[in-house]
Amino acid sequence: MTAQQNTTEFPVIISGGGPVGMATALLLARQGARSVVLERNTSTHCGQSRAITVQRDILALFDRLGIVNEILDGGASWSLGRTYYRDQEILRLRWPARGEEVYPAFVNFPQFRIEELLHAETARSGLVEFRHGRTVVGLRQGAASVIVEAEGPAGQERYTGAYLVGADGIGSTTREALRIPFDGWPAEGRFLVADFEVDLPLAVERRLWFDPPFSPGGIVLMHCMGKRTWRIDWQIDADVDEGAVLRPERLGERVRNVIGDRPFAVLRANTYTFQQRRARRFREGRVFLAGDSAHVVSPFGARGMNSGLEDAENLAWKLGFVLTGQVDPALLDTYELERIRAADHHIQVTGETMRFMTPADAEGKARRDAVLEAAAADPTRSDRIDSGKLYEPHPYTASPLTLDLEVDGSPRSARPEDPTRAGVPAPDGFCQVSGSSGRTTLRKALGGAVSLLVAPAEGGAGHDLAQRLARVPTPTGVRRHLLTRPGTTTQVPRGVDVISDSTGALVRAYTGPRDRLYLVRPDCYIAVRIELAAPDALAGAAERALDILMPRMQRIQR
Repeated sequence: MTAQQNTTEFPVIISGGGPVGMATALLLARQGARSVVLERNTSTHCGQSRAITVQRDILALFDRLGIVNEILDGGASWSLGRTYYRDQEILRLRWPARGEEVYPAFVNFPQFRIEELLHAETARSGLVEFRHGRTVVGLRQGAASVIVEAEGPAGQERYTGAYLVGADGIGSTTREALRIPFDGWPAEGRFLVADFEVDLPLAVERRLWFDPPFSPGGIVLMHCMGKRTWRIDWQIDADVDEGAVLRPERLGERVRNVIGDRPFAVLRANTYTFQQRRARRFREGRVFLAGDSAHVVSPFGARGMNSGLEDAENLAWKLGFVLTGQVDPALLDTYELERIRAADHHIQVTGETMRFMTPADAEGKARRDAVLEAAAADPTRSDRIDSGKLYEPHPYTASPLTLDLEVDGSPRSARPEDPTRAGVPAPDGFCQVSGSSGRTTLRKALGGAVSLLVAPAEGGAGHDLAQRLARVPTPTGVRRHLLTRPGTTTQVPRGVDVISDSTGALVRAYTGPRDRLYLVRPDCYIAVRIELAAPDALAGAAERALDILMPRMQRIQR
């Protein structure tokens, strides 16, 4: 096989064209950075039954990426989960709206369709090239670049970039080339999954059965995926013959046992097992790991694709800012620090779930069944059932990019009940931004840039605060915003945008007894929150806040 002589150069090389790889490419394009995506498959989507559940914060990301409407229109929104023991409901979990409901708690929408939407949007950006049928087979790094060798349809190809992102899945050749250990263990249990079309008179809810009459001794999970489209997962024996369970007559019998004797059509089916693993490192020089190449968990908690997409957003803005010279490259060190902690949390939570749902031995199964029997006899004892703790973004409260100060300048202790504490995703809500028509959301208004957001004290209009904010020296590209109550008319100086709360939900979340300054990261996490002792404290607070993300950048007055 003859290697091509020409080397193709891109600022960023991305190995893997799944949701994480494509989201990384699209987010980089939003920063004006070019990339190439190397994908071993020749199709624009996986075509299999993989992830389906999209959590509300990832819906907010998809809104910023321009694909959320298709997901909301074509998917199945839900906020209620029911758990059964045999044929008795023993647990009901509801995920309520948070303040104002901008997005549903969860939407079921198949991964392959998400990949199609991301591919189309990424192609429209004009800054991403796709190379399908390419597999990374080797790499080497220099002081200023990384060189990737890929196997393609015509032989070996070479790509040179400033950085490489390995988003090439659980069997990552990028991770293997770096010889990074993938620590963890295989989870107990094997599952059969089928997507099918059928008319069912059922509410759109998550349903989970332990030892159901239609599949004795196992676990069955059922989801609606959209109009007339459903998914069922069955626990099966670990050594069962895959060809046998996928035979149409056997598969049809399983489906009818769950839904009854009504017409249906199977769309796709496969078996799967799962693992709990994490790469020992997420970075090696100019190479980063993201998504399943960095961490993989069991699917019962919707923590796989959702957490991988948070990897993408965390890494992409940092890479984009480094490539455009807005920040020092040292910022890239925080990717591994923040996302390893998130991965460890997800592995711990899903590990506890799988030890309950699919115990490894008879003793564990006996303990689980005792919990289920107790809940069936007494509903007040259902709190010991672990049917899967659904995904929530992991806070960065321990990150060096996070600062939370009281009015006297002392560190403010993290309070989980506080929705705007530093280190958490910025609470979202509908608003209108000065100079634009129509309603948007706060995260769409702030996403993709470093934003200084001031919130006047309760009852204040913020005129003086906006004047002072306009005089704060900022690096090029940092945005300045004033949050106002619904119906407030505020004249602000040039360089400050007014974010007018549409319903009052944002004001309730962000305001307090004193003026506040927030620094919001491009991934819509609150990096800094400072309680202002007086209006003239704003300049110093803003300087301290900007030093968190941009410690070496010269302040440039806009």
